[in-house]
Amino acid sequence: VVLHVALSALQGRPRTDAARELLVAGAPALQLTPGNPLDDAFRDWLDHSGVAWRAHHGWSWQAMRRPVWTEGGHLVARAQSVHPPRVGEAASRRWWERAERGDYEGVAIETMFPGWLLGTGDELDRAMDCGLPLAVDVSHLHIQECAGALTTGTKRRLFDYSRIEEVHVSTNDGTRDQHRAVTRETPGLGWARAKLRADCPVIVEAYWHR
Repeated sequence: VVLHVALSALQGRPRTDAARELLVAGAPALQLTPGNPLDDAFRDWLDHSGVAWRAHHGWSWQAMRRPVWTEGGHLVARAQSVHPPRVGEAASRRWWERAERGDYEGVAIETMFPGWLLGTGDELDRAMDCGLPLAVDVSHLHIQECAGALTTGTKRRLFDYSRIEEVHVSTNDGTRDQHRAVTRETPGLGWARAKLRADCPVIVEAYWHR
């Protein structure tokens, strides 16, 4: 199973309740994300459910979220994919140095939008040049394109990149990250479907609690 639905789709609901509702709605597997209140039953329920899952960013079993980066740019989260630091954060100062020497092998770094590292086409090219494993969020690429920060050439190169470990899908209007429901017109949806057919994990990140 490679199609997952993010637990954050039902933010505000206890984890076990949210997971059960997503499975009833047809979710084949889950992405475990920060944003849902803790409940004592969740880990035991998940262990016995047989549901496939992947952890994302600041996921923690013991808290609403855990730190992802130290000020020195060390990765401390335990997840399959994480956001890079924001531009200007202490962690961003040595982040590229560590990325280019391979410190972040084993985790997919998510493509972002202006204001974050990996938020422009130039930075995506740099990430690909150093062979960084990536989680490509097609809604974030749409924001980059609308901001004039991503060229067609870099997008084409990214879509052909061999080290894509996850694909994240939701919809926005190009101005900000809105996590709207996927439609037939969602930018990048056709490519995401092709990646799904090629056995790349695809994560639906639309917010359903709204």
